[in-house]
Amino acid sequence: ERYGADALRLYLINSGLMRGEEQRFADSGVRDMTRRALLPWYNAYSFLKTYAEIDQWSPDKGQHVGENILDQWIISRLQTLKANVAREMEVYKLYNVVPQLFDFIEDLTNWYIRLNRARFWGEEITADKIAAYSTLYTALFELCQVMAPFAPFLAEHLYRELSALGGGQARPASVHLCDYPKPEAQLIREELEVAVDRMQQVV
Repeated sequence: ERYGADALRLYLINSGLMRGEEQRFADSGVRDMTRRALLPWYNAYSFLKTYAEIDQWSPDKGQHVGENILDQWIISRLQTLKANVAREMEVYKLYNVVPQLFDFIEDLTNWYIRLNRARFWGEEITADKIAAYSTLYTALFELCQVMAPFAPFLAEHLYRELSALGGGQARPASVHLCDYPKPEAQLIREELEVAVDRMQQVV
């Protein structure tokens, strides 16, 4: 009742119970799921919605894939996440999934958005700004599909909000009616992911 069903679900999936171990329940563990995953994820959506409304941008007005290296990096990270989650789910090692979700949400919110704020704040609608919007929208929309089995309620809410932002694009009525997203190998840039990881460690 305090933190919600999604936070409890993530906590249990990430617990020793999934490994057949003992588990001492702690409210702080459930709260941590909200702090590390659900709130940053929602705040990333709020950031996109706020500036998209100011600029009257929506994906149905056209998307632009630019040459920005951070755009390429976060899209590559998204493909890697999809591949890793699918692999762990195939062997039912769900406890390996939540840490990867944490890592991606951290990369999206504390690195991609933070390092690209100036692109969203610019007054003019440039191709680079449209590329930033398109990249963030794609990352958030596909993250809803990845997160659907693990945080079904917030995933559904954000999926509907992002679909509405998408205007007239035809989509399933629910995230739970979508096919589970598959990684696009041509978008994966392993060397770039390693390079950014090293940069993060230095910073």
